[in-house]
Amino acid sequence: MPNYQDEWLAAVLGPLIPEAKLARLKDDTESKTSLWERIIDARLLTQAEVLDAVSARCKLPIANLELAGESGRDALPEQLARRHAVVPLTVTDAVLEVATSNPFDIGAEQALAFATGREVRMLLASPPRIRERLDILYGSAQRGGSVKDILGGMEDVDVTELPDAQDELDAEAAAAEASSRPIIKLVDVLLADGITSRASDIHIESGEAVVVIRYRIDGVLRHAMTIPRKAGTPLISRIKIMSGLDIADRLRPQDGRARVAVNGNPVDLRISTLPATHGEKVVIRILNTQSTMLSLEALGLFEDEQAIIKKLLNSKEGIILCTGPTGSGKTTTLYSCIRMIEGEGVNIVTVEDPVEYRLGKNVVQVQTNEKTGLTFAAALRSILRQDPDIVLVGEIRDIETAQVAVQASLTGHLVLSTLHTNDAPNTVTRLVDMGLEAFKIGAALRGIIAQRLMRRICPVCREKQPLSELPERLRKWVPEGATLWKAIGCSQCTQTGYRGRFSVVEILVMNPEIERLVGNNGNADVIAVAARAAGMRSLFECGLAHLLEGHTTVDELLRVTDVPQAPEGAVKAKGKSKDKAKGRAGTTGNSTPVEPATDVETTAEQSEDELFAGIELVDESDGPTEPAAAGSRATILLVEDEDSLRRVMKDLLQQEGYVICEARDGAEAMEQVDRHNPDLVLLDLNLPNVDGYTVLQRLRSHPRTQNLPVIILSARGDEDNEVKVLRLGATDFLAKPFRPRALSARLEATLARSRAEEVKGER
Repeated sequence: MPNYQDEWLAAVLGPLIPEAKLARLKDDTESKTSLWERIIDARLLTQAEVLDAVSARCKLPIANLELAGESGRDALPEQLARRHAVVPLTVTDAVLEVATSNPFDIGAEQALAFATGREVRMLLASPPRIRERLDILYGSAQRGGSVKDILGGMEDVDVTELPDAQDELDAEAAAAEASSRPIIKLVDVLLADGITSRASDIHIESGEAVVVIRYRIDGVLRHAMTIPRKAGTPLISRIKIMSGLDIADRLRPQDGRARVAVNGNPVDLRISTLPATHGEKVVIRILNTQSTMLSLEALGLFEDEQAIIKKLLNSKEGIILCTGPTGSGKTTTLYSCIRMIEGEGVNIVTVEDPVEYRLGKNVVQVQTNEKTGLTFAAALRSILRQDPDIVLVGEIRDIETAQVAVQASLTGHLVLSTLHTNDAPNTVTRLVDMGLEAFKIGAALRGIIAQRLMRRICPVCREKQPLSELPERLRKWVPEGATLWKAIGCSQCTQTGYRGRFSVVEILVMNPEIERLVGNNGNADVIAVAARAAGMRSLFECGLAHLLEGHTTVDELLRVTDVPQAPEGAVKAKGKSKDKAKGRAGTTGNSTPVEPATDVETTAEQSEDELFAGIELVDESDGPTEPAAAGSRATILLVEDEDSLRRVMKDLLQQEGYVICEARDGAEAMEQVDRHNPDLVLLDLNLPNVDGYTVLQRLRSHPRTQNLPVIILSARGDEDNEVKVLRLGATDFLAKPFRPRALSARLEATLARSRAEEVKGER
């Protein structure tokens, strides 16, 4: 006998499926699914093809399951509908229309006619769609009631427990229990309660005797309820059914998605399961678009911080990175940035894993898929062929993605992405550790936003905190007379003292000085000193400003940020006055700086020493040397079409005392040669309009420039290319990426040989 109930389907689909493959499916004694589902799983036919074939053979229409509503649900009991796997569609006084996947089930037709007292008319639908619609139809009817009432009803559920938690129920029994009314009701109320409680995650943890359910609200886990262990397995099975996971597989982690509606508001769910000692742990991530206001103002940023971010977003090219640990709101910040700059005239494409929120019609969002080879790097390469203006990369995880992102930023695209680092200055170190060249990082970066999420104090129950209660390490940071608040707890904030969260940020904006330090492999400490001298305030300073504004508490500040050993913000850049240092420790959005109780002034000379500490200069000597005055060293013509790379090289060479003139293409290079009569030319080969090969040939064909030193810079470092340019008359060849000290040494050697030949010629 066949181990499936739809043997009739083999005769209907026989002409469409090879006989050998159909025989293998019919003889599969281990599978417990129907023949219909086996054919779909084996990809022999699609759902539509099976439905069309059965509809043509049986002369039955295909059902529209969206017609199923309350009238049909009330006319047909759930137990009967699930037993015969039918969905009630429409009902009148005389006729009941149902969707079925087995039109030859005469017993089901008779049982339904007897139970409802109506003529039964059958329409066709696939088994998975029928099960899904039954869950929606009868599950949604069971909402309501308290958790206590639901748990009271659980006592009558007969669940057999076995010693091994992994073998408690077989797949068929687990599915049956998961479809029972108490379990459906429990899951519905659990989700509704978590969503209305503003939870970002629901944790279901199986213990030895009970199952504990906790909500993560405002970043902190809170105990919500405890249910009997015998309800745990069907509860988890019900959640796995909703998200399309395999309820029989309890030995491997699984990930799925689901979509529910609470009070008419759609909510997306991400479900993750993890095998544990006493059973599976399930975490449900709630992605509630309605409660997530994607705007910079909603993040709780000060006005000056919003202005800096908006200025960064006005960049036409480069990379803007948002950094921080998992759960620090990086993705929400980037989504807020996208929402601010999206429009019909801008082509915005994102590549994410997973796509958490739908951003709108003007944004194309791409979901990565490792199984099909659609990785971040592969998707990003394809996106760059789609003529994007702005690209959002969900996360830079590897060197391949980082290289493609940097290349995109250097070729006229604005790239937004996230990275896992502790603060903004350490982001550069992290990128170098991944394998990126330092000079490319400096050229590509436009800004770094490091952030954390801090809980907002409840305005209803907060109380003033005496300054005498401050911890000793914080007293030097808080000025006398400041008003601080402490959390108490009330019904409005569920007795926690906090309601909602806001972002504390550390924004590093690139400038020529920081770009030079990054290009010279400066360490994070040196970059941090330069950034603070340019006005950056640290995460602690931002949190302290919010504390003094009354947005949060001392406990929350200490929980989220680390207190520095000595007051920051006293470090000033050379030549800058004190009023330029707004936004440091003890500042607020538009307020004046608050001087710490213990003021540690750092002189301009000390600041400069710290700024250049650890920097490897191109021209080393035994002692400090002053750069040569303009005109006392050689004039160099720098020919490079990439603006960002040209700026980096210009800064490096000017630091060495050279006089620099620039050209963006070959035609401009020839004009600059005639105008400035340079002592040496640094020439890129890949140039617009007139390429570097042509420029080199023209220089060598003219008597006045035939002996002009020309050093070739090329990304093509192969031997054939090097031989070609040397035969054309190039003085030297340097492949990209180059090391600054190596470039400096070649310049010195080439110019020295040129001067020696001039002196020899004069003699």
